[in-house]
Amino acid sequence: VEDKPKKIQLLIAHATDCMAKYDLEAAYKFYEKAVSLSPDDTDLLDASGELCMELGRSDEAIRLFQRSIELKPDENAFKYMNIGQLYSGEEAIRFFQRGIEMMNHELEQAAPEDEEARNKMKARLCSAYCSMTEIYMTDLCDNEDAECRCEDFLESAQSLAPESPELYVQWGNLRLCQSRQEDAKKMTYKALTLCNRLEEADKPSLDIRTGLMKLLIELEQIDEAEEFGRALLEVDDEFVETWYLLGLIHLNQGSLARARECATAAAKVLERDGVTDEEQAARVQELMEEVERKDPGGAAAAMEEDGEDGEE
Repeated sequence: VEDKPKKIQLLIAHATDCMAKYDLEAAYKFYEKAVSLSPDDTDLLDASGELCMELGRSDEAIRLFQRSIELKPDENAFKYMNIGQLYSGEEAIRFFQRGIEMMNHELEQAAPEDEEARNKMKARLCSAYCSMTEIYMTDLCDNEDAECRCEDFLESAQSLAPESPELYVQWGNLRLCQSRQEDAKKMTYKALTLCNRLEEADKPSLDIRTGLMKLLIELEQIDEAEEFGRALLEVDDEFVETWYLLGLIHLNQGSLARARECATAAAKVLERDGVTDEEQAARVQELMEEVERKDPGGAAAAMEEDGEDGEE
């Protein structure tokens, strides 16, 4: 019994090593064993839940976060942010609001001179407001007050982190939903400018950046979308959504060889890592089928490549 804490520490160390090597499945097994030895350790439950989210094990993540909330409801606001992402509609909003309430309290308690900690908390609050905005633009879009809620959330986000690219991505989406094309374009380019100014370590997640890429496509800023997408591949060439969106661009441009290449790359990542997002997998499959319909067996793509070789 006395050796249990040491064993748990060792398991966490092994899990950390595995995560550094991007072997998330192995890391999960070590965390699973650690949680079985100390099922009431909320730090373990939260860390294991975050790992399950990365692996697409939503049900397991929800179970872990719910257990942590039961044990210590007033500690770690970020577990509310995480579980909020795994729910939809009003349930998700309730989790986000609880997390925001806790983060606001922490912000009030933070020392005025600790600017770094305060800015980090403000950025997380901004992201939480952006998440709630997205829910009111999707799951709860039929609510009478949906549009007002979105505007209020984004104004709150702006007051906290006015230089956040994520904020302007969501504002661009909202303006697009409102059929305000020019305003949507302004917000989108604001997000693009802010994003490009940041060092890679400070840039928003690839999910947010591919959301920006999608906005550029929807606003018919195709050259900018393609350039942005190619830059994302340099950051991570195994992110499915980037390949999918580039494939879509090439398909619409009639570049069938490139469209096939992108669709195939996306499908290979899904095949290797397993499907964690059914809707995304369906989109990739639809893209592959459309490429095949326009170019059975890759004949046109082969001619396209031959033409490029001849030009060289």
